[in-house]
Amino acid sequence: MSSFATHAHTDQGGSKPQGAGSAGGTHTTGIGSIVDGKYRIIAQIGAGGMSCVWLAQDERLHKLWAIKEIRPNELGVRGALMRQALIDEADFLKRLDHPAIPRVVDIIDTGRTTYVVMDYVEGRSLAQILDETRQPFLQEQVIAWGLQLCDVLSYLHSRSPQVIYRDLKPSNVMLREDGTVRLIDFGIAVEVGVAARGLGGRVGTPGYAAPEQLADGGLASHASPTMDVYALGATLYSLVSGHVPRRVEDGDGKVRTVFGMRPIREWNPRLSQGLERILLRATQPDPADRYPTIEEMRYDLEHHEWLTDAWREGQRHKVVVFRRWLVASLACALVGAACLASGILLRQVSYEELMRAAALASSNDATGRESPAETLYARAIDVGPGRVEPFARMVSLFEEDYRFSGEEERRMRALLAKRPPSQSDPHYAEFCYAMGVCYLSYYRIDRDGGSVGNAALQSAEFAQPWFARAIAVSDERGQGDALSPNDRQTAEAYERISGFYGRVTRSGIEGRPATEEYTALWNALCSSLRQEVELPEGERSVEGVRARLCQIAAEVLGSPSYLSGFARAGVQEEQALELLALCQGCLGDLDDFLSAPEHAVVYGPMLRETDSCLEVAQKNIANVYHNPVARMDWGESEDD
Repeated sequence: MSSFATHAHTDQGGSKPQGAGSAGGTHTTGIGSIVDGKYRIIAQIGAGGMSCVWLAQDERLHKLWAIKEIRPNELGVRGALMRQALIDEADFLKRLDHPAIPRVVDIIDTGRTTYVVMDYVEGRSLAQILDETRQPFLQEQVIAWGLQLCDVLSYLHSRSPQVIYRDLKPSNVMLREDGTVRLIDFGIAVEVGVAARGLGGRVGTPGYAAPEQLADGGLASHASPTMDVYALGATLYSLVSGHVPRRVEDGDGKVRTVFGMRPIREWNPRLSQGLERILLRATQPDPADRYPTIEEMRYDLEHHEWLTDAWREGQRHKVVVFRRWLVASLACALVGAACLASGILLRQVSYEELMRAAALASSNDATGRESPAETLYARAIDVGPGRVEPFARMVSLFEEDYRFSGEEERRMRALLAKRPPSQSDPHYAEFCYAMGVCYLSYYRIDRDGGSVGNAALQSAEFAQPWFARAIAVSDERGQGDALSPNDRQTAEAYERISGFYGRVTRSGIEGRPATEEYTALWNALCSSLRQEVELPEGERSVEGVRARLCQIAAEVLGSPSYLSGFARAGVQEEQALELLALCQGCLGDLDDFLSAPEHAVVYGPMLRETDSCLEVAQKNIANVYHNPVARMDWGESEDD
């Protein structure tokens, strides 16, 4: 069972709920107890050697969470290493933000016991379902799950540093009631170029792990995206065929794992020839023969019917017809040359027509799919490659409903990868700034009914590269192409705010103090909120940005660990109270905006959490600044 398998069923072995004082008198958490003053334990849902998992309810928000309790070290040096590996995995997961990855929203260390608060994933693993039914899944289901897994793997592979999951298998894929899947257990995931976490004992699961992963002992330095391609192929193979790896004993008593993967249509002739070809390519023993990227595998999965002999025969017929047409066309070459100039003009007219049609088309995407307007802008991007305008218009579309969903973000990322806008376009810096604002203000803001802990800082982290790019491009341009002075100043502040979480995380990894990062965030938050309060209404940022800034300020003021970091950086108590007042004033200015029903639906959950954070912020400020132990920790004496 995964070290972070936070789902609705108990671990194998039938662990029974433990009450207070169990586990030899060292385990004090039990049903009915409250963790960190707000999480009430209501059931035990799993247990392992160094930890157990509790189902808990937030007393204020009434939301269910899974809390992993990492027990005190009682197993000597190896026990300490195992405990640290679990804590390291939690720290690693805090840096990830994707709908298919359970979030770690808080890590509470009492000095003796560590609690990790994370998403409660209600459902069963695909391995459990496969084992219970003893029947393969429908091909359409497997392909749909494969596309979802491609998306989450693509997210991991596109991070910097790149993350290789390395342990994809049916038991690590949780199926929820709504048909979506979530990926659990990041115990052996590695960041390329970063020292490996954990104990180094787990290298992958035989049968699902790529051959080279098992052969090299799971060395993190050898990790590659093609390992995840192989594991995804093997996982989909099991799901669609019903056949899984099995352990056999050789004549000499040695146990090994065998997975006799034959073409899937030998098991079921009705399965797609295209899917068969995809899985055969994905599971090639030589990494060079597999899909080089998960995006290419996703494309084929989405268009698996194109890989059949029948489809290819149809294409060959079209080629024959085309060649005949081409021969006839050559006779008209002279006429065609005369029309070349008019063809170029026609292309320009087509682009302009598409842009005009898109501006008039519906932007309604209530079904979750792209709207007619978005489709037309995407076609305009194909017709007029390198232009910034259609991308900028699409950003405006996404902002209309105050949401930038994960699916919208995936479509935009695919367009940017396929036909990126030219950096020489005079409006490129403005586009980068607009993308940063879109991420900061609207990205997954309504996911799971709001966000908790430092989720706003994590979501804002996606905006940081866009603000940094806008600043860099603006610096390279002349006065005419640069950001306006006000946008430039705002971009610098937002870049510092958006990049804080990643910079503090890197500081911890590198073992250096994060004083500069805390100082930069404090100054940026104070200047941004003061500007939003003092500027005339027409000159302030859009409401989404203001709401997100308030949420981030509330998170840092409501967190003892963040507030202690600011205190160590030299922020005084009166300054903390001033930021609290600025945040409350900025929220007050949003009252009319938030009273509209369509806005309350989007921002209601987030603002309720912000209000909850602000309720405890003043008490938190008093505790941090008047706690003698904390003051000594930042280098002050009790007499200061």
